[in-house]
Parts: sequence; structure tokens; C-alpha cells
Amino acid sequence: MFNLRILKGFSHTIELSSEHYIQKYQSNFKDIYKLSYTPIPGHATTDGTKQYSANNSEIPTSHFRTNYKNNLLLSSLGIGSYQGAPDQNNDIMLYGSIIDSVLSGGVNVIDTAINYRYMKSERVIGAALRALNIPRDQIFISSKGGYIPADGDRGIQETQLIRDLINKNLITQDDVVGACHCMHPKFLEAQLDQTLSHLGLETLDLLYLHNAAESQLPFLGYDKFYDRLAKAFEQYEKSVQDGKIKRYGMATWVCFRARPDEDRIHVPLEKIVEIAEKVGGKDHHFEYVQMPINAMMPEAFSQEWQPFKGENTQILTVARQLKVNLVISSPLMGGTLMQVPLPSDIFKCQFLGAKHLQFLRSIPAESIKTILIGQKANRHTKQNLEVIRVPPLTADEFWSFFQPLKRKQVPDDELDMQ
Repeated sequence: MFNLRILKGFSHTIELSSEHYIQKYQSNFKDIYKLSYTPIPGHATTDGTKQYSANNSEIPTSHFRTNYKNNLLLSSLGIGSYQGAPDQNNDIMLYGSIIDSVLSGGVNVIDTAINYRYMKSERVIGAALRALNIPRDQIFISSKGGYIPADGDRGIQETQLIRDLINKNLITQDDVVGACHCMHPKFLEAQLDQTLSHLGLETLDLLYLHNAAESQLPFLGYDKFYDRLAKAFEQYEKSVQDGKIKRYGMATWVCFRARPDEDRIHVPLEKIVEIAEKVGGKDHHFEYVQMPINAMMPEAFSQEWQPFKGENTQILTVARQLKVNLVISSPLMGGTLMQVPLPSDIFKCQFLGAKHLQFLRSIPAESIKTILIGQKANRHTKQNLEVIRVPPLTADEFWSFFQPLKRKQVPDDELDMQ
């Protein structure tokens, strides 16, 4: 097992090649990795996350943000687990990156989904939590449900899983949309149990409904979609009462970034919260939205496409008014933005990936809580974690980036990829 105090700052001082990184963690990983785990009790708490934020005195307090409604103190940088082939080398690199990120003292948010890497990402996180052996109440763990995934470890295809679900009378063929997505309450309940088993947790801090609008709205239309969404929210409220999750939300790609005239894809956040209130009352547990924002996808802070109280405004504003926490995904567009340079004088970081993360965490919007970054190679982990030691920009500094005449430096012609 690892010790937080001994390895504090580890990933900032040691850089290993992928081959040596795999060798470093391989033996330990093989001993720990399982298809399911005995559940760890507990969940993230205010006191626990506050304690985590104090573990590394070299990290500015502004790196951590208090979330709406629950007062959890979460890192503005979190680790995602979407990318990578479903093989053991990628398992080990993800495992090592999670350990190094958490031990840095600057990452206490871990995000996954049951379909990521054919269920393997959840299981890798389960292994990493056991290797870390730090208090459960310091770490915030989220996953997602809705997609019908293959099982990469057991070699079970999606089509077989769908047949099994139908044969068990959990769902009907009509409940499966686009041959890949389901919001039926019985399916979501069974899938959550599977996620908890993969992660080895008694309680999940956050469960997102995964790309529900993107997967179902074009097929169903608004009325039928909202009806199914309400039933899904009812199930998630029940899961809260059962102690399986603490809160829920929606992980999205385009529905909250779409123009109002984009039929069967644009979704008002105001409408979603209205549904949550009808299902769960004023004390409902719909608290989070995950959506992409990056230098090439700036709609959240550049477009007034979300209706709120009869007027259109930015989703950042709507989220603040409704007290919905925003978690940002795809900060580098899967690596594409590593071809888009940013100036060092504005963003105060050496490495390009860290500059893009600094850009996003500095957007002057209190509704943005955490930026998720997928990282596995030790080199990338070390470079991205540079940002945790730098305070976010002030609002004036952020907006100065959009005024080139005020810059002291322009983006480099040649990228520094070291």
C-alpha cells in the first residue's frame, strides 16, 4: 500500500517512460485487480475533503472549490478514465496515474463510467482505491449509467447483455434505444449494483445519467424523452434513499451546448431541474452536469443559448442560479488541442496541457467546479499536474487573453512538447 505523506509530490519529481512506468506498478496491480471487490463503506464528506485539501501545503487553497448544496471541497482538477485500449498495459498506466494524481495532494475527484474501456476502467479504479488505502471520505468518485456495455474481462458482447436483460424481464426491446442505450429503472438499478461491485464501494458519491439526450431524444421526441427521464430520476432518488448513491446528474456532450433551434438535441437545464423537483421535491438530489468545454468548444461561456425565466443566457449563469455544479470534460479534445498553443505569460504554466487546463479552471464562473483530464502515461500525468501548484487566473487576467494587444507574449510558433 502507499502512504500519502511519504509520496507527496512524487509525480512532480520523477518521470518514467511508459515501459518503466508499467514495470513499476505491474506486480502490485496484478495482485489487486479483480472483477469485483468487497465494498468499502462511506462516502466523500465535508470534513474528509477539507482534510484532503490540507495534505499538501504547496498547493494554493484556490485550487479547491466548494460545491453547491453539499459543501464538499473538491479539486479543480479531476482524473477521467475514458481513453485507452482495453488491455493490461493501459490498465496499469491508468492505475499508476490515479495513484500519482491522488498522492500529489491535488486531485480528489475520480470519474468513470461502466462502459469506459468495456467495464475495465471501473475495475482499475477499484484496484487503485485499495492501493491508495486513504480515508474514503477524502475522495469523490463518480460514474455513469445508461449505455449497455460489453464486458472486456469476461468477453461478453453488448448484444448478449441485451438478450440477457430481456430474458430476465428487466427490460423490453422497446426500452433499448439505438441498440446501445437504456433508461428503464430496472436496468439502471441493476447497472448501478454492477458499478458498485466493480469499484468496490458501498456508496457512490455521484451517478450521472450518461448521454441520455444525445442517445434517446432524436428517436423519442421531447415528450417521451422527458417522461423516461422522469422515471430514471425517480429510480436515482430511490438509490439515494437506499444509500447506494449520494446524488445524481447528467453527463452530456451536446444537449446543453446546442442552439435553441436545434430540434431534438437542445435541452434546457431549467426544464431538467423542473423534472427533478417534480420527482424529488425541492430537496431533490439532481446536483451535477458534466459537459465539454475547451478552447474549440467555448459555447458555455460564449453563447446565450439556454432559456431561464423567459430570457436566454449562458448555461454557466443558469447553473449558478439553479445551484447545479458543472464538471468539465474533454479539456484537450482527446489530445487535438495539443496542436493549439497558448501563451505562457497569461497562463503561468510551462507545459501546453497544463496551460489548457489553467484556461478552463480560470473561466470566471462559480458554477464550474472541476476539470476532468484523462491521463495515463507518467510523462503526461506529471505535466498536467503542473497546474495544481498555480493559482487560477483572476477574471481580469482571464479576459486579457482575448485582448491580444495587451499580451506580453503571443503563442509560440513551435510547440514545446517536452
